[in-house]
Amino acid sequence: MPLPLRAVIGKHFAGSRWRDTCNFYDSMPERYRATVCFHAELKKRHALLQLAEMDDNERQRIVSALDELRHHFAKYRKHAISNVTFIQRLPISVRKTLFLHAGLSHKEFNQPASYLEEDACPWGETLIAALRELLNLFEDAPDILTAVKPDAYFN
Repeated sequence: MPLPLRAVIGKHFAGSRWRDTCNFYDSMPERYRATVCFHAELKKRHALLQLAEMDDNERQRIVSALDELRHHFAKYRKHAISNVTFIQRLPISVRKTLFLHAGLSHKEFNQPASYLEEDACPWGETLIAALRELLNLFEDAPDILTAVKPDAYFN
């Protein structure tokens, strides 16, 4: 990126984008941050850190995970399809994250998705509740998430 353009972005946009991203991530309950950290393939201890306390690589992984989850759990994707169909259409990595967010194990994850529709499924409601939580989580997300601190634009 040309240096003059970096300077303009840094001066006019970077600060507000960084603050919005930090506020969004840091205001999440620890359980939600643990879900994002799992999806980012970070350790549970990272859920206790604020975004600004992480190193560049960790922040980038968090923001990438947030972007991917926001993409897959956008409410418009859920429109006019059943919960089971929605879950079946999720990529495996996102589906694993959903099951972890619901507090479920690999045993439940490995069940056929059609099992969710059966009355005998003891964890179906738990999974659907977790799905609703993740669908609602990204309603207030900033349009642009960034892992880059504003001062990095000037270095």
